[in-house]
Amino acid sequence: MADKKQIASWGKGSMEILKGAKILRLKGGPYERGFQHGHLLGSLMEYTIPRGMASAAAVCAKAIGSNQAEGLARIFEGARIAQPFIPESMAEEIRGMADALAAQGSKLDYGDLVAWNLMYDSWCFYAHPGYGNPGAETIGCSSFSAWGAATKDGRLIFGKNMDNLAEGRVLTICDPDEGLGYANITQAGMVAIDGGVNEAGIAMMTHYSGSSFETMRSCGIGVLSRQLLLNADSMEKAVAMLGGSPRCTGINYHVADAAARKAGVVEANARDWDLRLPWGGDFLWSTNHCNCYPGWMGYRGTNMVAAQAPVYGLKDISTAAAWQESLKEKGNPHIAAAGRFRRYEALLKEKYGILDLESAIEVLRDRQDPDSGLVRDWDQPAIARNDGMTISYLMPRKQYSDYVDWYKAPGGGPVTGQSMNLWSMVAELETGEFAAALTGKPGHKGEFIFLNLKRELERLRA
Repeated sequence: MADKKQIASWGKGSMEILKGAKILRLKGGPYERGFQHGHLLGSLMEYTIPRGMASAAAVCAKAIGSNQAEGLARIFEGARIAQPFIPESMAEEIRGMADALAAQGSKLDYGDLVAWNLMYDSWCFYAHPGYGNPGAETIGCSSFSAWGAATKDGRLIFGKNMDNLAEGRVLTICDPDEGLGYANITQAGMVAIDGGVNEAGIAMMTHYSGSSFETMRSCGIGVLSRQLLLNADSMEKAVAMLGGSPRCTGINYHVADAAARKAGVVEANARDWDLRLPWGGDFLWSTNHCNCYPGWMGYRGTNMVAAQAPVYGLKDISTAAAWQESLKEKGNPHIAAAGRFRRYEALLKEKYGILDLESAIEVLRDRQDPDSGLVRDWDQPAIARNDGMTISYLMPRKQYSDYVDWYKAPGGGPVTGQSMNLWSMVAELETGEFAAALTGKPGHKGEFIFLNLKRELERLRA
């Protein structure tokens, strides 16, 4: 097979290239898996982490109106506060990575890798106007699930887009000594970011959904993603884990259960959470704003929109109609592409009864403006954060700093960023079939690779 090239192995782990995508296979205990990760991806980590940390510092610095040093200090301070909430098994995996890098002569250490694994949680703090630069962060992400009458064969389909600013993309397939096997896409040196799929047929995706209640003294999205993939074998367990854990900031957690053929979105912040269930069909979707509003789409429960309104600068949430009109305000730079929520609903109704992996990919690649109906070119960005944004996420390029020094590495350069779809994944959880795209810009402009989680785990366990 000319498109598949095995490039490295270490112990029970391996890394290969398939159609340009890096696939990291890990097996064993936490430390062992971490060492495999660090050994097999050492050169990529040496390139990605120094630039990623320096760039994240520049982005945070712009948000708080300061400099790179202060931005970096904020990231490490956030990591120091959140570190006690990292489960020991995850900490051991990070130690394994650090020791593998040390054996290669790297300057990066355990503390750096902890900060790197928690970086997105600090990032979320600067994603809203409370830090002096409105809309400094352009965080995206979206997902959908469908089953029963909505899909071609009744099986549950789960699709997700991860949107942000970063590189070093890797598909990981993990067979742990303790816990469930899983597949997730992450970045070199990070155990987890946004969920994935596990062998029990559970899928999860995270979406930034800003809230006025936040703290770093809790579990971040990588920690909760990792714990859910390892331990949740039902939707009930996943929801209990997400609701019962201390949480950093506003995040929507979309969870689907293939065996039970059901799904829900846990909308959460550092203080409150509630569960949004499907309404109007065998499908569910989530983007970057709360929809737990009493009376909206059949929901009864905590008003999660109330804590989001000041963060997104929503003018009026006194009624569902007023709230929906506030979300449509194109000139509001704080709202995170609310029109995509309406476009998902239209698409899922359009494809009702025919959804399979191929048509799910079409949904994730959709580039139709939800308001004008115009279809944008792949390389044409949205006008603004809440104007012209499509499910295939692409923001205008932005300058964050004229020059920064790379963290613990020689050299430096300007920091510009274009928030876009970094990777996509679709899965038919019952059969184990899944497809991932992580090479294009946007990620799903590149080719999807098709694998089967059950067969991948059988291969690792042989």
